[in-house]
Amino acid sequence: MSTFGGGTLEKLSRVSMAPLARMDRKNRILAYAYAGFFAIFLLIVAMVNLGHQFLPAAPAIRLKYKEASPYDPRKVALLIENRPSPQLIPLLLHFTAVIPNDWRVRFMGSKESMASVNSSLAVQDQVNIGKMDLTYIPSNMSVAGTEQISTFLTNLWVYETLLAPAEWLLVFQTDSMLCANSEQSLNDWLDYDYVGAPWSLKDKGGGNGGLSLRKVSSIIEVLKHQVRLPNSEPEDVWLCNRLNQRVGAKVANGTMENKFSGEMISSYSPMGYHLGGSGKVLHGGSWGTPEKRERIYSWCPEVKMILSMDGKHWLPGDCKANWKRTEEEEEFELIPF
Repeated sequence: MSTFGGGTLEKLSRVSMAPLARMDRKNRILAYAYAGFFAIFLLIVAMVNLGHQFLPAAPAIRLKYKEASPYDPRKVALLIENRPSPQLIPLLLHFTAVIPNDWRVRFMGSKESMASVNSSLAVQDQVNIGKMDLTYIPSNMSVAGTEQISTFLTNLWVYETLLAPAEWLLVFQTDSMLCANSEQSLNDWLDYDYVGAPWSLKDKGGGNGGLSLRKVSSIIEVLKHQVRLPNSEPEDVWLCNRLNQRVGAKVANGTMENKFSGEMISSYSPMGYHLGGSGKVLHGGSWGTPEKRERIYSWCPEVKMILSMDGKHWLPGDCKANWKRTEEEEEFELIPF
């Protein structure tokens, strides 16, 4: 005899329905509704689990954003040179090494000088990491002489557009050098509108532009209201005179500048040096005795990289006694005291 015969099932049904039978009509409706919702929930869960078996695996996504550049585009060390020279590559690489980490070097050259610089694998490496930038001198401009350079560096478009977004500009030439031994940083001078190599310790403000730090926004304000006349003052003299006339201007005086760059006046442990005449002109105030030169060579040996070393300057009869390095050795002719 089957345990689950018709009579048994009927009894179970009556037992299971007994609680509902004792409920009023309203509660029975609620009970049926809850049971229906629960059944629908179980059905949905079953369908979702079944669907997951046929879904493709979600791809692994890894977001990798471009790393921020360590270089500040507002801080630029600028060398403009149209003449190819074996000196250019080591000079550019030296400046790249000694300027602060957040500065970049920009070289602007002619087709000839650019071909020379760009042939260096070391230069290419610096370009690839973003530390150095190579660009051509605009075809409608020239830096072939002193007047052309002055015209270039007093042109509003150059500062506003060509060099943008530079705000601090270290202008250096092939006869200037930063000393690796210096404990100073270019960033120590950013509050100034202009710092150069002093012409005199008595100067109230301004110096030689061959190694100079310039605040671009201040120069733009000058050039918006004044235009340099052709064949007038050199660009550094012209700019310094006008920067000094601005209300609130901060142009380093001769005493301060002597810590920045040595040139005409003896300077102990400056941050750099500017010579003159592409390294052929030295001033007696800084270089006029063997002791002065030895001190410079000890402090900044890399300055020898920019000195004129043409052998003809060492021949007897082509030098002056006070420029001898020793009594036995001839020294090349330089500007006397």
